Amino acid sequence: MTYQIADEPHETSLAAYVVHPNAPLLAAMVAGAWLSWPWFAFNAIAMGSPTKKREIGLCLGAFAGTAALASLLIALVEGELITSRLVIRLGVLAIVAFKLTITYYISTVQNRTFHVYQYYGGAVRAAGAILSAGYLLRGLVVGYSDDPLWVIIVAGGI
Repeated sequence: MTYQIADEPHETSLAAYVVHPNAPLLAAMVAGAWLSWPWFAFNAIAMGSPTKKREIGLCLGAFAGTAALASLLIALVEGELITSRLVIRLGVLAIVAFKLTITYYISTVQNRTFHVYQYYGGAVRAAGAILSAGYLLRGLVVGYSDDPLWVIIVAGGI
């Protein structure tokens, strides 16, 4: 029987691809949720996080929550219950704030395990290439569809 700390990550074959949780957090701002939330989920799996189910659930909840808020805003605009451009812009801003808030929370949850992972010698990969590629591809991904729901969900925080 071996001793194991409850918060200690488990070894995985993907450990060479673990990045600091700040990288997917930054990806949300410079590239968009399309890169950030799946990256958080992958990082949780690669790190062997004991809270990976929670982290993946938060990522799925972030997508679902954003879709629900965006659908509500679009329905209100299409139903002409909201006609003011200012109110529409404030609605989009509220959705962006939701996305960044939940992304920050996912980062905070993942940081707990990451610090234990790193303390016990876990490898950490640099994320600059992925962030740069995400930044360059964001226009292509956001422009994939002109559906406002798509744009609101995948767009970045800035």
